Amino acid sequence: MTTPSTPLPDDADALVAMLLDPPFTSDPYPVASRLRDVAPVHRTNRGFWLVSDAVSVEHVYRSPTMRIGFGTARLDQDPQFANSPSLELFKRMLPFMDPPDHTRVRRVVAPYFTPRVMSGMRHYVEDLVDRLLDRLEADGGGDLVYDFANDIPVAVVCHLLGSVGEEDQIQCRDWAEGLVEGVHPECTDEMLRKADAAAVAFGAYAERIIAGKDGSGDDLVSCLVREREVGNLDAQELAGTVTTLIGAAFHNTRNHIASGIYELLRHPDQLAVLHGDPDLAPQAAEELLRYDPPVQMTIPRITTTDIVMGDVKIGPGELVAGLISGANRDPARYGDPDRLDIRRADGGSISFASGIHSCLGILMARMEAQIAIGRFVQRFP
Repeated sequence: MTTPSTPLPDDADALVAMLLDPPFTSDPYPVASRLRDVAPVHRTNRGFWLVSDAVSVEHVYRSPTMRIGFGTARLDQDPQFANSPSLELFKRMLPFMDPPDHTRVRRVVAPYFTPRVMSGMRHYVEDLVDRLLDRLEADGGGDLVYDFANDIPVAVVCHLLGSVGEEDQIQCRDWAEGLVEGVHPECTDEMLRKADAAAVAFGAYAERIIAGKDGSGDDLVSCLVREREVGNLDAQELAGTVTTLIGAAFHNTRNHIASGIYELLRHPDQLAVLHGDPDLAPQAAEELLRYDPPVQMTIPRITTTDIVMGDVKIGPGELVAGLISGANRDPARYGDPDRLDIRRADGGSISFASGIHSCLGILMARMEAQIAIGRFVQRFP
């Protein structure tokens, strides 16, 4: 368990500021835990509710009386977002859609992310990871993020799409990094500028990929083109889906792989356990996902009716976000939650969401992390 160097405040808004305002705290977990203890359901002075206990965060994900409130949150923050290319692109991306459009688009894409499809990709991922580890060994080391974790998720999803050459993958990573700036709860003018520039370039690139397909191939983009031709997707949804698959596949999985290995290096006892039992790789990856999630906060939802969370009643039309870093270390859900334990019996997490907005590529992300972390540990014990 990490102990902050100075005592944490009891004021909930001060704790929220530590989590959301730059410069961000280097260790958010004690802050998130204090907020969960002080005010697990709290209306921030930013105009939205922030919930941080496991039950309430799960409620945010699964409640049928909430819809995605990202666009509303952005326009409430600053009317300039009304003309934002990134906000327009987000509206066409699956994580930011509501039913019935979300249901229809997800139904179209889901068959390409089944266990059978992922099993067929496993050899490609293993070979990719081994080649990256060979390069690290030949070079005598390298940067864990930029020379290893960065290169895995985009390569894997582009292999599935069948339409993005290796020379374009670096550019796709850069666009994904820029686009994610626009998702932060407190998006500054500079962050918005980066997100908008990435949205324009990324969207144009997706359109070029699609224009080069006639629907006759067996790659994923060709399959999605056929779905558009039979009316299951419109042109904007197709472009948004291609952008989603590349962009969303990169950021979270990259962070999960890098932070997972980093935490094992910080916990040599757990590193030794995994090195001694390689079959623990799936369980270890899941515990690392709980212990240090790649995303700290859910996309905001907007209430459509009165709801009760904890002992607080929240009316309709309110924005609510869940603090994943608080929920994943909730002692009401996990025993000794601040301890990393890759043999944990009460494992699992909501780091990749749950309910209808659970991560579409969760099987792919888990496979990549298990292979990358497991093989790294075996190669470099």
